[in-house]
Amino acid sequence: MDNYRFDKKNYEFNPKSKKGVYIVHGFSSTTFEVKELAEFLGKEGYHTIAKNLPGHGLTAEDCNRMKYNDWFYHIKEDLAKLSSESEKLYIIGGSMGAVLSLYASSIFPLNGCIVGGTVLKFKNPFTVNIINRFLCRFVKIREKKKQASRELRNSIKFYGYKQYPLLALNEFRKMNKIVIKNLSKIKCPTLIIHSNNDRLSLKNNVDLVYNNISSQKKEKIYVENAHHNLFDENPDQKKIFNNILKFLHEN
Repeated sequence: MDNYRFDKKNYEFNPKSKKGVYIVHGFSSTTFEVKELAEFLGKEGYHTIAKNLPGHGLTAEDCNRMKYNDWFYHIKEDLAKLSSESEKLYIIGGSMGAVLSLYASSIFPLNGCIVGGTVLKFKNPFTVNIINRFLCRFVKIREKKKQASRELRNSIKFYGYKQYPLLALNEFRKMNKIVIKNLSKIKCPTLIIHSNNDRLSLKNNVDLVYNNISSQKKEKIYVENAHHNLFDENPDQKKIFNNILKFLHEN
């Protein structure tokens, strides 16, 4: 059984609305994990856009050719265009998409930022920050299934590529250092969502964001049963979507 969830398409809903929402997927994933949220918010009156990041929606080898500045430039270009079409502008991101959303919030005057499953600090810091930093030039990809125990390999739903692009992972590491340094520049209303069932994002990331941004209006929401990809199908999806909608309406 193939448990990989992959989507090459970009999505746009309700383009006539003047309330723009830009949605960013996670590392080595695709728009598959955010298209349901984009469609939901589109039906609720928002102009939503969800696009594959550079190197994503292709192959792990393509992703390995990207630098973190490619992701920065992509986000800035798209947000600038959406800003010119919108009276209000928001950004939503999950996992690495949350990191990119925080980056965008530090440089754009947004009406709100929503992050979920944020990965600023890695769950396996020694592997990512030390081992992969030096070995990625020699071992450039790694099978995702091999990272899970044998009893879980056929039940876990993997998103995006079948492999982890390890050169790109090192770019992710470098990007996080920059974003952490600039958290204090974020002043827009911010909603931080985390699942206590998340196996990839440390709960410490919630406090890292909450305690370092300069937003006067900031909120933390915890759910119990969602997996790491908070915006795709999960037991808490309705609660998550409704809280996102409430935040957008209030800001």
